[in-house]
Amino acid sequence: MTAERHNAPQNLHANPTGNAGDCSTFAHSSLTWRRLRRFFATTVLASFVLNEIWEIAQMSFYIEAAGHSWTSTIGLCTRAAVGDVGIILAICAASALAAGDPGWGLRGTWNVYATAALLGLVCATLVEHAALAAGRWSHTERMPVVPVLAAGLWPLLQMTLLPPLTIWIVQWWVWRSATKGAL
Repeated sequence: MTAERHNAPQNLHANPTGNAGDCSTFAHSSLTWRRLRRFFATTVLASFVLNEIWEIAQMSFYIEAAGHSWTSTIGLCTRAAVGDVGIILAICAASALAAGDPGWGLRGTWNVYATAALLGLVCATLVEHAALAAGRWSHTERMPVVPVLAAGLWPLLQMTLLPPLTIWIVQWWVWRSATKGAL
């Protein structure tokens, strides 16, 4: 790594090769396919780990899992965490499309985190309503309910907090990998 590249300010959209005509980059930005794949893979991994932990922690608030050990509900938690990963990927994809920027999630700005949190809250509310109405799950009396949204507090917090946290972790990891020359 040259001193110039090592001391340069970090721009996650910068093409490390500096070749604007490289066919592995996007036309309107210098985001490479490799960096986008790394963002996608890291998003899947980080969101799965965060959501799996959250799902295990909140299982006692659902009638279907209350009173069971975490080992007996791990399959249920894993299926839920995979669905949560899908929601977070959908939030990232929809936001990137709306922004017209495939690297939307790599920008460390307040509006990226706020958008992820707001869309997560909306998705959680919709999923909660649909799942409760369809009888896919039900809450114990211990589940705090947000009256305005008529939905459980823990799933609302989960999808409000974990998408921006996932994006932050992914940004950190991609930046860390770029500074170590892995990209």
